[in-house]
Amino acid sequence: MVSMGVLAASVDACSQLLLVGALTELAGDSTLSFSPLKTTFFIGWFYLCLYSVQRSENSPLINNKFRYLSNIVALVFGPLHLFVLFVGDTVQKVQDGELAASDIFTYTLACILEKPTRKKAADLTPRTIELLDTSGRSFESVYSRQIQGDPRSRKVQERACEMILAGINSRASDILIDPKSDSEYTIRFRVDGFLRIHEMVDSAACNALINSLKAIAGMDIAEKRRPQDGAFMAKISNGEVYFRMATSGVLGGEKLAIRVMDQTRGMLTLPEVGFSKEQVKMLTKIVQQPQGMILVCGPTGSGKTTTLYGMLQTIDFQERNVITVEDPIEHIMPHVSQIEVNTKADLTFAKALRSILRQDPDVICVGEIRDSETAQMAIQASQTGHLVLATLHANSNISALVRLMDLEIKPLLISSAISVVISQRLVRSLCRYCKGPAELTQSQLDYCVQHDVSKTRILKANGCGHCGGTGYYGRTAILDVLYMNDDLRTLLCNNQLSPGDMKNQGDKQFSSSLRKEGIRRVLDGTTTLNEIKRLTDNMG
Repeated sequence: MVSMGVLAASVDACSQLLLVGALTELAGDSTLSFSPLKTTFFIGWFYLCLYSVQRSENSPLINNKFRYLSNIVALVFGPLHLFVLFVGDTVQKVQDGELAASDIFTYTLACILEKPTRKKAADLTPRTIELLDTSGRSFESVYSRQIQGDPRSRKVQERACEMILAGINSRASDILIDPKSDSEYTIRFRVDGFLRIHEMVDSAACNALINSLKAIAGMDIAEKRRPQDGAFMAKISNGEVYFRMATSGVLGGEKLAIRVMDQTRGMLTLPEVGFSKEQVKMLTKIVQQPQGMILVCGPTGSGKTTTLYGMLQTIDFQERNVITVEDPIEHIMPHVSQIEVNTKADLTFAKALRSILRQDPDVICVGEIRDSETAQMAIQASQTGHLVLATLHANSNISALVRLMDLEIKPLLISSAISVVISQRLVRSLCRYCKGPAELTQSQLDYCVQHDVSKTRILKANGCGHCGGTGYYGRTAILDVLYMNDDLRTLLCNNQLSPGDMKNQGDKQFSSSLRKEGIRRVLDGTTTLNEIKRLTDNMG
């Protein structure tokens, strides 16, 4: 890769030589052919090339992997390259709703008059983020003795900041650092549910990186075998990001897992999660009720907590006292009392829930029902004048009811307490910049003809710089909402369904509902057939 420092120095040297050459030509032999117009055009073109390089260096449209190549192209085709960048940036802003069509002329004029500035080495990525421990101390405070007079410690700190910022910019939900061999570590980001390799680092450099992160997270650097948990935060230009970190000794070294809780992204509303207008209307009505229980179920990483936050946003916090118990707190909500589970302090879901009931709550949000005691207290609270929102690990709606029975909750209590059960899964959404018509098999074409569906509505993932070459950008939920009706309540109260039959029947119904909802999302251009197939193939 061409170093930007070397490139900048070369450009400056070339500009000086060209100016000297131009002056020499002007002062030289008058018999030489000289055209002031050509010289002016040449100098103007050259400086437009330099201007284009400066624009290219800071353009968000160019992937960092290809930025050096873009800078070289800008040096050769300066104004043309600059025009393409400007048009691309303007089109993207219009599509994103950041720029109205009537303001394009004003935006164009502002861009022309704006003076581009090249970032100095001190202003690069490490300076755009500041890592802090949970008490608010900076890296410099934690490492004060080691950093002073030791440029290596400073370099390790900057590398840690670069990695964390790269994870945030990549929309990673997790950052994993683990040994690939005795001499090499792998740093991976989990983006949209899939792991991507960020970089490979030699063991010596990575051990120093791990130690710096353990220090800021309040862990024991000397302990490499015993599992440890910690937390830290980061300040970036548009807000704060919180991290939960866990380490464990593994074969070949030490493994590090960092959960990213980005407060700057904001919370999703129910429509943004993936609920239809009818579902949003019905859920909003149920959330306004004074009591009952809404249960959200699904496997780990299926967006259950995001759905809970979406429902909480429909509540008027001025009129209702809302208290949550979470592990961890993923988003800070003003006017909501949020309690974080702390096993070291012997604060569990059950104990926190018991204390909450003495604080006059109107709405209780339980991050996860894990044991019988928590389940019983949540059911009891929903029957004594409280609205309870909770999550539960279960494959389907009916499986969630069976799971409650396994936690020693009587069917009669389940039927009277629960208002709604929501099962969900996450599918990747197509990148809007590179999605295109899919190549369908004959059976898929026959399906389109049979159901009067235009084949152009079925799209595929292509891949571009915006989505990192995957063809997908972001995720959306596929949901199955079960409203507890009188028939289901009667079956539960009379014990007319065995837990085994209920689970098998529920899983089959959910699989069918998931496929139908998935096909609907394919036809409206949200996702692909391959994505739905990946999600439903293992469900029978």
